[in-house]
Amino acid sequence: HMNELAAGYKAFDHPDDAAVRVLFASETGTASRVAKDFSDACTLSHDADAMDDADVDDLDGHTTVFFIATCGQGAMPQNGKNFFAELSARTEPFSEGTRFMVMGLGDSSYYFFLKAAKDVHDKMIELGATLMIPLGEGDDSAEEGMEEGLHDWLDQVWPALEVPPPAEVPHITPVKVIFSERAVLRPEEDERMLHKFFEADDTKAVSAPVLSNERMCQESYNRDFRTIRLGKDTSLSYELGDALEIFPQNDPDQVTDFLHAYSPDFDERTVVKLNAWGLNGEMSLGCLFTYVLDLFGKPSMHFMQQLATFQIDEDEKKTMLDLDFLKKAGKETGLTVADALLRFSKAHPPLPALLAMIPLIKPRAYSIASAPEATPNSIELLVLIETWWCDEGMRYGLTCNMLRKLKVGDHVWCRIKAGSMEPPSPEQPVVCVGIGSGLAPHMAFLRDRVRAVEEGETVAPFSLYFGNRFREEEFLYRTYLEKLAEEQKDWFKLHLAFSRDKLGADGKKIYVQDLVGITDDARHLLLEKPGMLYVCGNRNLPKPLQDNLVKSFSEKSEDAQEISAATAAMEDMFVHGRAQQEVW
Repeated sequence: HMNELAAGYKAFDHPDDAAVRVLFASETGTASRVAKDFSDACTLSHDADAMDDADVDDLDGHTTVFFIATCGQGAMPQNGKNFFAELSARTEPFSEGTRFMVMGLGDSSYYFFLKAAKDVHDKMIELGATLMIPLGEGDDSAEEGMEEGLHDWLDQVWPALEVPPPAEVPHITPVKVIFSERAVLRPEEDERMLHKFFEADDTKAVSAPVLSNERMCQESYNRDFRTIRLGKDTSLSYELGDALEIFPQNDPDQVTDFLHAYSPDFDERTVVKLNAWGLNGEMSLGCLFTYVLDLFGKPSMHFMQQLATFQIDEDEKKTMLDLDFLKKAGKETGLTVADALLRFSKAHPPLPALLAMIPLIKPRAYSIASAPEATPNSIELLVLIETWWCDEGMRYGLTCNMLRKLKVGDHVWCRIKAGSMEPPSPEQPVVCVGIGSGLAPHMAFLRDRVRAVEEGETVAPFSLYFGNRFREEEFLYRTYLEKLAEEQKDWFKLHLAFSRDKLGADGKKIYVQDLVGITDDARHLLLEKPGMLYVCGNRNLPKPLQDNLVKSFSEKSEDAQEISAATAAMEDMFVHGRAQQEVW
């Protein structure tokens, strides 16, 4: 059946024969996934490739579709940097017939929204390539997320390529898997395969022990902030300001329930021989579905389109291909991949296709709250256990559900990810603004400055603006910060805003960004001195914070010229890297 679906789908046998080249630059995997979904759906293209796996000369005279994320402070993702450097250095114009399209992915709450995509877009035009349709804008801050801009852009892509839009995406490359003759594996055999998977060159994860997992709020409180400390050795070396990526796992009991419900032919104990994702050998299906496959993630429209190719009931197929159904089911029940597979059980993809269709579990990055020189043998995270709601009740995200259950002595697979914010030196003035768990990187910077003081170094002023809902329940690191503010007042200032506790003189809530506008620290440390600004919190923070920086810089002036000068000074900080942010 799989061979019948794929037969003749791509009208060529070799990638060189493809009329369209699909390239991506991806930091977290989203741009990679979208590019690969597109290449599956486009009958003119071969597989999607990372930009760094392509040569700029190969674009000459051909059509290229780019999917480019922007990471950090307007940076190009790692797997696109070499390609872009080569493109930037090129002076020879492209020949006639060189065409391109760009889909940019990012978050408009960042100052350098879509910068990496725009840089490639502008350079291609400068070199004489023909832009086929306007730059696509996928915005995580949009109401429907980046999918909204992606769908609008794709509506223009198919006519530009002169191919019909796909109603389905039947191009599925089955995973190489067969059932083993062995009836069962010993746990240590599955464990060895997991080590091969996580320690492979393209993952390079480490199994780190949990030293502590402490809730910072009372058990009865409705939000769960906690600090999690992991043991580290040289394999987890990190720099100040880095993040830790944690690989979550599915609940083994839920995996068992799904496998029993999905097929009478196999269960969690079934042993298969795999050759995929760097796994080459035998593994139990229980282990595979627990650690590798994102079985309980939200299904994408692409997944539903793939599933629909196996559907024999036409009415069911129409439902599966209805985007409104996917949205409604997500709102009502929190539909997962597993739910969709069981809900549309007549489709029932065979195991090789099923494994190819379910996305891999992606790691979740958390800013590190510890400083490497201050605590060299451990890594501390500050985490908010996030929940979301559907009509049937509260749900936990995959990673948070795992983190809240961790016990001392457990191990988690993790790896260091370079931070997107360049850390300050001890002699640089600093203003940090954070909300909730966005306090994490600021704690790392602050702890490193405390270390410098203890070692006799001269340090510059450091002002921390921290905001949350309620002082009594959500004043994170309260004892530490209050003591530091009292004992180190010659260089450290603490500004607090608890929006649900206290109203201002005008009866309105006071948010952390408001404090920046009504205090003088920002002007003294960022305008009058060449200090650094660090911002971390939800995506609603940057814009009002920028407005309050202008208010501080202009000393609350209402004069148009003074406001204009203050605005230019604020923007100059972002352009020259003195203002950096991490938001979600």
